[in-house]
Amino acid sequence: MKTFNIIILLLLVVGTSGMISRVVERNTSDVSIALSQIIKGLKPIQLAIWVKPSTTPHDHDTASNPDHDIAYEDLLLHVDEFIRDLHQLYFKSVIFYDVNLFLRFVETNLMGSIESVNLIFSQPDELTQMIFERKLAHRLSLFIFYWGAKHLPKKWELNFHEPMRAVVITRPRKKAFRIYYNQAFPDGNGRLSLVSWYDGDNLGLSKEPLLPSTKVVYSNFQGRVFRVPVFHSPPWFWVNYENESTTNVSLDNMMPDENILREESTLELLEVNVTGGRDHRLLQLLAEHMNFEFVYIETPGRTQGSLVSDNEDNVSFTGGIGLLQQGLADLFLGDVSLSWERRKAIEFSFFTLADSGAFATHAPRLLNEALAILRPFKANVWPYLILTILVSGPVFYFIIYIPFRWQEGFKVQRMENSQKNSYYLVYIKEITRMDTKLKLRLKQMEEGIRQREEDDETCELPENLFNKCIWFTVQLFLKQSCRELYHGYRAKFLMIVYWIAATYVLADVYSAQLTSQFARPAREPPINTLQRLQKALLQDGYLLFVERESSSLEMLENGTEIFRQLYALMKLQSPNEEGYLIDSVEAGMHLIADGSENKAVLGGRETLYFNMQQYGSKSFQLSHKLYTRYSAVAVQIGCPFLDSLNDVLIHLFEGGILDKMTTAEYETQSRMISKEISKKKKTLQEDPAETSSSSTATATTTQEDSSKTNDPTKGQSADNAEMLKKPQDTLTIIQPLNLRMLQGAFIVLIVGYSLAGLMLLLELFSHGMTTTLIRVCKNNLHKILKCLKRNFRKCLRLLALRIAK
Repeated sequence: MKTFNIIILLLLVVGTSGMISRVVERNTSDVSIALSQIIKGLKPIQLAIWVKPSTTPHDHDTASNPDHDIAYEDLLLHVDEFIRDLHQLYFKSVIFYDVNLFLRFVETNLMGSIESVNLIFSQPDELTQMIFERKLAHRLSLFIFYWGAKHLPKKWELNFHEPMRAVVITRPRKKAFRIYYNQAFPDGNGRLSLVSWYDGDNLGLSKEPLLPSTKVVYSNFQGRVFRVPVFHSPPWFWVNYENESTTNVSLDNMMPDENILREESTLELLEVNVTGGRDHRLLQLLAEHMNFEFVYIETPGRTQGSLVSDNEDNVSFTGGIGLLQQGLADLFLGDVSLSWERRKAIEFSFFTLADSGAFATHAPRLLNEALAILRPFKANVWPYLILTILVSGPVFYFIIYIPFRWQEGFKVQRMENSQKNSYYLVYIKEITRMDTKLKLRLKQMEEGIRQREEDDETCELPENLFNKCIWFTVQLFLKQSCRELYHGYRAKFLMIVYWIAATYVLADVYSAQLTSQFARPAREPPINTLQRLQKALLQDGYLLFVERESSSLEMLENGTEIFRQLYALMKLQSPNEEGYLIDSVEAGMHLIADGSENKAVLGGRETLYFNMQQYGSKSFQLSHKLYTRYSAVAVQIGCPFLDSLNDVLIHLFEGGILDKMTTAEYETQSRMISKEISKKKKTLQEDPAETSSSSTATATTTQEDSSKTNDPTKGQSADNAEMLKKPQDTLTIIQPLNLRMLQGAFIVLIVGYSLAGLMLLLELFSHGMTTTLIRVCKNNLHKILKCLKRNFRKCLRLLALRIAK
């Protein structure tokens, strides 16, 4: 019995010591310590933890890792201890047991552009698909997976392709942890590479920072091949669709290590040939600096892309933006402008072009030269000028007449005194003996009287003064010779004022303006504002065009006030069809160059300016800047190398290289135009009869020569190949004045002769009517008087007879 009791006591002691050692082992868990140190090496702003709400491990994990059950159970039982260690390191953390709440928390951080580190105690295949479906794979989100496994899963079981950032932690042995990262290399395959480890017995973390910097990793792509969708859009890309590659590039061949597409997708990407362009040279410079290669693929529909659906959960685009959104392309260039709708589907780099919206119309046409004599003064000046000329005559008349009106009594008195003086002088001669002195004195008196009489005559009111004043002012303003009407100082001062006005205002200003009109003929007012464009659409029958699936179309569709009104007017051009949409800005400029109708094209100012140089800048009118628009390189959402790309673009911008590349493209185009014009001049000099047939050959030869000098004109599309065949504007030659310019003066002369003849006929007619009327009136009056006399005599006779009776 004693022996049995001793055995039981020994068993109890052994069991108790095993339980104590098991508790001590759990209390000193190396998992929480290792994870705390790993999180400390990452230095996150905050940490989100998702713990799988289950204590039953997978069977294959238990079979492959006997310690997995104990480690996973330790994590579930000692989460508080792990959080306590994190808080001692001053890290904020939040724990989720609901996967939807956890993913919603990550999504909220992304919407606020907050970098987040997420620790997941589960296998990757349980959450990876949900992360991609909810578009949470982003460079700002780091997902750390730990489930206590000794080794990594099989390669086909993982789906860590870009832009997802994933870290997998394994535990090959006790107190030893390995850290794998999927973006340690810039190849984009998403393979896990060992970047660090943790040894709990000796060194702890092998290095800090724990993960390699993204800028360092993606500063050198080590020959990685990027897919770049492109379409013909000069001056950004010159694409030659005639030399398309006969080999279609399949998506399976392009992305062997990525599982982006669904199994039923059979889309193939066609490789195209780009011969030049400003963004083509920019992409070459980026490829040289960042050590990557690129292949051009054809953009679906040959457009940037338009918004198909704008649901909050699903925003989809077509064209090149759609390829980026689906993960079928890596970069997209070619005047890709920023907009709020596009930012929902893609991301943009630092801007490569600070542009503005504008529209182009035909150059203002020459106005009718017959009305050139009226254009020196504006329409609102002529009424006041004519009114001044009409009022000047009556004003001149009143200035002369009013003093006579005031001094009428004094003038009569002077005339009576002069008559008395002359009467007294005759009487003196009769009663006085005449001698030499007296005769001399009388002669002086007669001369004085005669001089006073002449002065009185000059002070008299001239006959028909009003008509004379009217014609005097007309002759004065028309710079004709005229005779002075009156010698008074008031009238002379007014004549001086009239003369100055006629000489310096009418003669000099009008003649100078008219001479400038003849030297540089007047043109229509330019359409350079949105208000004038709206007026032209309503009144002058203009047609507005915009590039299909472009940012300019989005501005019209989503704009307010006048943009919305212009979009409504543009849709009225073709209510049943989208006839207002064009394939490219180049096609729209070709429509304007034809000149058959009044048209306007809305687009980027730089693109419009380049195409204006291509067809001849003198044929177009570019509007003012309407709104600011920035163009940039488009990448996928969450692109991991966006920061490295921005660093390079910022250096290119600060060094002025981007502006230099844009200017160089314009200079190349100008040289091409100059060569084309010179060749056409030579052709005209050699054989003028074959001008029309040689114009096409000249344009083709110019394109071939320009392509040899890195000129982009060889890269034009097949649809728009005939656009450059139109001859460029020849040099403007100064021509002398001709009778066509002076036709307005002849028209005025003819109108004057016609009015003079009409007035003559009216005077003759009125004079004949007056003579006939007077004669008739005299005859009638004579007959009436005779009748009255007879009646009067009869009345007298009757009255005399009655008196006699």
